Amino acid sequence: MSEEKLAFTRRIMTLGNFGLLLWVFLASASVIFYNQVYGWLYLIFLFVTVYAILRRLGCSSCYLCKDCTSGFGRLAGIFFGRGFVKKQSVGNRLGWVVLVYVLLLPVPVVFLVLGGFSVAAVFMLGCLLGVSGYSLSTWYNTKLPIKV
Repeated sequence: MSEEKLAFTRRIMTLGNFGLLLWVFLASASVIFYNQVYGWLYLIFLFVTVYAILRRLGCSSCYLCKDCTSGFGRLAGIFFGRGFVKKQSVGNRLGWVVLVYVLLLPVPVVFLVLGGFSVAAVFMLGCLLGVSGYSLSTWYNTKLPIKV
């Protein structure tokens, strides 16, 4: 294990958590196009999964971070970080991260398709794919290989 402690900059903390929050709202709004009740239930489910379970799993050992971020730095690092920050943020929680990616991208896209065609649905799909694509692009970096 590395002795280097994680330091989350204010920029990654703010933008990463704002991006993740936007992504959660886009995913639940996509389900709302199919059924409004399912959309609200999905929003609650995503909040519990991301901000209660995954955040708590990421914040199990406080001595690994320079400053206490209560798990929010690790969430930003997992989905929008790069290099050492991403590798150390993910740790042994790769299965949970994959589950959250599935909940935030393929599931809402299926509900958007089932909800029917509209300009708003196409716009929502574009926004959802944009945020998801940027987050997925942070996993691929030829200069700093990530072994998870």
